[in-house]
Amino acid sequence: MNTVHRYALAVNARFTKADAIRYDQRCSLEFALPSIVLMTHAAVECASIIRSEMRGPSAQVVVLCGSGNNGGDGYAIVRALHSNGIRSLALDVAPCHSGSDAHTMRDAASRMGLVGTWSDRPTNFKSDEIVIVDALVGTGLDRAPTGALLEAIHWINTQARTRCTVFSIDLPSGLDCDSGKPLGATNDAVFATRTLTIVRAKAGFATDSGRKYVGEVTEISIGGPPLTQDGQFVE
Repeated sequence: MNTVHRYALAVNARFTKADAIRYDQRCSLEFALPSIVLMTHAAVECASIIRSEMRGPSAQVVVLCGSGNNGGDGYAIVRALHSNGIRSLALDVAPCHSGSDAHTMRDAASRMGLVGTWSDRPTNFKSDEIVIVDALVGTGLDRAPTGALLEAIHWINTQARTRCTVFSIDLPSGLDCDSGKPLGATNDAVFATRTLTIVRAKAGFATDSGRKYVGEVTEISIGGPPLTQDGQFVE
C-alpha cells in the first residue's frame, strides 16, 4: 500500500520557489537521487514533448542556455533531441560555472558538436522551420535580467511574434516564480507558447500577470516521488 510522507511543503496545487528547492533537496538527500540524474530525467521528458510537436523533417530546435541549472536542462535537452535524430543546437548565452551540473551537460553536448555561441543564432528563418527552447534562467532569478540574458529574452519574444513556437523550461525566463510578474519591464520576460514546468506548476502561473507569459503549461517529472494534491510525497 502507498504511504504518504508528511513533508512540510507549503503548497496546495502549485509550487513556490521554496517548495521547488525543498523537493530537489529531498530527492537528493532522502531518495539518493543526484541532481544530475534529476536533470537528465527532466530533459528526456521535455525532449519527448518537443519531438512530438515538430512540424517536419526540416525543422530545427534552437535552445538558448543560461549559466545555471536551467541552462543545464537546455544542454541535456539538445543532447536528448540529437540522440533521436532531431536537428538541434544549444546557444551558449552565459558561461556555466566549472564543476556544476550545467557545465557537465554543456561539455557532453559540446563534444557532440551541439553547442554554438550566442552570435550563432539563426536569422531570417521561417517560423515553421525553427522551434525555440528558452532554458536561460529558472526559479533562481531574483533581479531584472540584463546584458546578454536580456538581449536573448528580447530575441525570443521577437521570434514569438512571428508565430515561432517557444517552449520555456520550468518557467519563462525573466518571470518571478511566486508573483508571476516580470522582474524587469513587461517585455523583459519570455512570452512562451508552452511552459514545461518542473514537477509542479508554479504559484505565479495562476496570477493575471503570469497567465500572459506561460502559455500552455505541462508538468514534467524529474524521476522523484509523485505528489498528492496537498503537496506531499507518495512512496
